[in-house]
Amino acid sequence: MSTNQKTPQVIELTEDDAEAIEQLFKEVWPYATEYPEEWRKNRMLSKDKIIDEMRHGYHYFGIKVEEFDNNIAGLYKARITPEGCFGEHQSINPKYARKGMGGAMYKQFIEFAKKMGCKRNYCNILIGQLPSEKLVTKFGFKKVGEPYEQAEGMFVQMYEREVE
Repeated sequence: MSTNQKTPQVIELTEDDAEAIEQLFKEVWPYATEYPEEWRKNRMLSKDKIIDEMRHGYHYFGIKVEEFDNNIAGLYKARITPEGCFGEHQSINPKYARKGMGGAMYKQFIEFAKKMGCKRNYCNILIGQLPSEKLVTKFGFKKVGEPYEQAEGMFVQMYEREVE
């Protein structure tokens, strides 16, 4: 993606990308201080853990950028569950914040659920994380239930949308 490109292209990542995924996590999660420290440490997956997840039902989707040595500038992961298509672990390199990557990933997340025959998309958003709340609302997600403690001291709100 060049910086003047309008819509970032989201692609499915492979085991060959695991090292670049690991690097992105190291560039994002130590600085995401709105999350508890233990949660952030658990988000910095190793290459081996990433490959293991890919082999056990997790689909990693990301955006590669040419001027970033074809490294991954942003990603999220999805898995198909009995309840639908669950998205999580969205990570965007701070150098690429506010360039449309989050929106491109949510659009692709919705398309992926449809392709997989799911009836709904769902995800958790950290309470008080206004940019993420605005983004899911923009894409038609609605709050489900009450906020809950996903990790000690970390409250999230589940959002969902029906697949059309």
